[in-house]
Amino acid sequence: MPPPAPSDDALAALPPGAVLAVGAFDGLHLGHRALLAATLAHARAARRRPAILTFVGSPRALLRPENAPGAILDRRAFILAIRALAPDAAILFQPFTPAFAATPAETFAHRLRGAALFCGEDWRFGAGAEGDPAFLRARGFDVRVVPYAQWRGGRISSTRIRGALAEGRLDDAAAMLGRPWSFTGTVVRGRGLAGPSLGVPTANIPYRGRGGERMAPLAHGVYRAVAQVGGRRWPALLNFGTAPSVKGLAEPLFEAHLLGASGDLYGAEITLSLSEPRLRPERAFPTLEALRAQIRADLEACR
Repeated sequence: MPPPAPSDDALAALPPGAVLAVGAFDGLHLGHRALLAATLAHARAARRRPAILTFVGSPRALLRPENAPGAILDRRAFILAIRALAPDAAILFQPFTPAFAATPAETFAHRLRGAALFCGEDWRFGAGAEGDPAFLRARGFDVRVVPYAQWRGGRISSTRIRGALAEGRLDDAAAMLGRPWSFTGTVVRGRGLAGPSLGVPTANIPYRGRGGERMAPLAHGVYRAVAQVGGRRWPALLNFGTAPSVKGLAEPLFEAHLLGASGDLYGAEITLSLSEPRLRPERAFPTLEALRAQIRADLEACR
């Protein structure tokens, strides 16, 4: 099934009387999953259609595009994850445009078509963030606020997860997501240096979303991962970065060595799943032999 396309008027496709989960859902972390679970349980009990309203872009991206956060999941991965959690839900993508940002709260409420709403504690809507759950309840809406999910003494948030990715704490990111952090990309041709020069053939995977999305910054370095190609899985050693000792790339990418795999992977789609902290930072080595020795140590740690 093709993914639903963003619409300038996503609420036009909202089924009347639906049970609606609303939020950014960037990353689909444990807090988001709790909100979706509550929405689906209520929809089933009430025998009403579940729906999910989420946004393409954000106030920060609209006002200061240069400071917009990168994606934790690209849109395709997000849709697949949502469909796995809620196969019967209507998924509505609303672009966060200047026109949408200027929509009065009263107009937005009218467009909800009598939906029962599930939202997080900080959800606001309408021009100037005028609308909130109390605003809707005063107009007869059934609104359920789902409390924040907690981890290590604080609320789970996409901001905390991005911080963990930026510091190489993939174990912490996985704990807050409730699953390993994963990235899916297509293997491209590199310079062909890793195999001949270093004795470790790698699959080169650019770090960008399949729809062109800019992804959340990830700490450069070496990681252990599980790589999946089609229905097969292998343990993998990853270098993420610009390979300063050999390549000096302009943009960071994954160089993945799949332990036990063989054959040509060019053009293949690979999913990398990470749930352990970074083994070490990426750094430049003075000689190829020093780099080879470090790679041997990294492989031993990976095994």
